[in-house]
Amino acid sequence: MSKELFVESFLQSPRAMLIMKRQGDEVVALNRKLASITGVGEGVGLQIPLSSLLVIPGDPSSTNGMLAQRIRNGVIEGREELIQKVCLPSGEEVELLLEPRQLLQNGEEHILISISDLPGQMETEVRLRDALAEKEVLLREVHHRVKNNLQVISSLLHLQAQFVQDPTVFGYMTDSQNRVRALGYVYEHLYRSKDIGKIDFAEYTTRITQSLLREYSSYAKRVCVRYEVPPIHLNPDTSIPLGLILNELISNALRHAFPDEREGSIRILLSSNDDRSYTLIIGDDGIGLPDGVDLETSDSLGLLLVASLVSQLDGEVVLQRDHGTEFKINFQALQYKERR
Repeated sequence: MSKELFVESFLQSPRAMLIMKRQGDEVVALNRKLASITGVGEGVGLQIPLSSLLVIPGDPSSTNGMLAQRIRNGVIEGREELIQKVCLPSGEEVELLLEPRQLLQNGEEHILISISDLPGQMETEVRLRDALAEKEVLLREVHHRVKNNLQVISSLLHLQAQFVQDPTVFGYMTDSQNRVRALGYVYEHLYRSKDIGKIDFAEYTTRITQSLLREYSSYAKRVCVRYEVPPIHLNPDTSIPLGLILNELISNALRHAFPDEREGSIRILLSSNDDRSYTLIIGDDGIGLPDGVDLETSDSLGLLLVASLVSQLDGEVVLQRDHGTEFKINFQALQYKERR
């Protein structure tokens, strides 16, 4: 479509429309329909504040710029409709349906906004979508804050560990830091994900493992990790205990399975079964666990934690010691339960 034809179609559209700059609240174009409602002359190449065309009820000193910001947020969040109460020149307050769309004009980003009245059924649908979108924004903010708080805790543990002389105590603090970091990855995924209720477990596994490989590089310089994790998405209630299990078993393997810089590999496999259950296998071809080690009676906090987490998943774990060590965990995805 040529520029002239676009301008003519825009000006003569039976729907009220305007174009504003992506930054700020400057309206650069106003069509005939909206001009007749607002009493402002139609045209392109304008420089009119949006707040002078669509006035939000309330104190102008506090509402100035709020509508433009809400429209920008809607575009960023991918929302196709917004309901907004405005004051007409007659003084009447009405609720309008705003439909913002991104527009590139002369190399600059703009927003094209269609404005119409609200049919009853559409009003209900849009309000529901608005409520859901606002809930998602709030949840993302919660996830972001939790992630930041966990990062602060991890950093504090790291700083405190620098003043510890006892190697055993230093190891405890490092383990705690890694556990906090594993939790932080969950909330980082939730903050970034398009689906705030699902976590890409393949990516989550990679993040945890790569972090541990950096942390324990001096223990396992010649160890490689083999991933067999398909693109399975799990909810947070399931991913958090699984992430902690991964953290414990992989860190144990890196620290203890390959002494004297021997070569070896760690295998991580996740598969879905026909009965909607899953199987997670974490194994290595290292020197193996001592015969007397048992998950339920071990004096290792890490192994006791693994047993507790598997129980939390209503799962079962089988420990095999042939040609190294292998933990085979069968579990089902947890369903959300209301907390009391």
